[in-house]
Amino acid sequence: TTMMFMGLLSHILSAWFAFFIPVYSTLKAISHRPATEQQLQRWIKYWTIIGAVVAVEYVTEWFISWLPFYWEVKTLFLLFLALPQTEGSTYIFDTYMHPLFIKNEAELDAWVSASQQNIVAFLQDKLRALSRYAPSSLQQ
Repeated sequence: TTMMFMGLLSHILSAWFAFFIPVYSTLKAISHRPATEQQLQRWIKYWTIIGAVVAVEYVTEWFISWLPFYWEVKTLFLLFLALPQTEGSTYIFDTYMHPLFIKNEAELDAWVSASQQNIVAFLQDKLRALSRYAPSSLQQ
């Protein structure tokens, strides 16, 4: 039960500090014009890092979630990213993500474009197959 309580507490802290407060702060920055360039950049960097974290987590959570103290470490990391005292997302964006993006932008653009085309082609192929299969299965 202690582990369940710690997991619940981590979820609540993460939801509050890593999502609710940043969403609210982003809405305030967008709504109260003129927002400063610094405010807007901070939140754009934050959501870029959060998006990357969520994408990686979607793929790996089944593997990493069983690690001891996963939720506690994740909560601390999200707090590091979100808190204005640390501005961890700005640090990670400026130090790692942006330089990596600039260095590999052309390759990333090509990969994203090819991935989108391949996924659309795959889905179109499966829908065509389904449309051929569906009428014959309905007649039976």
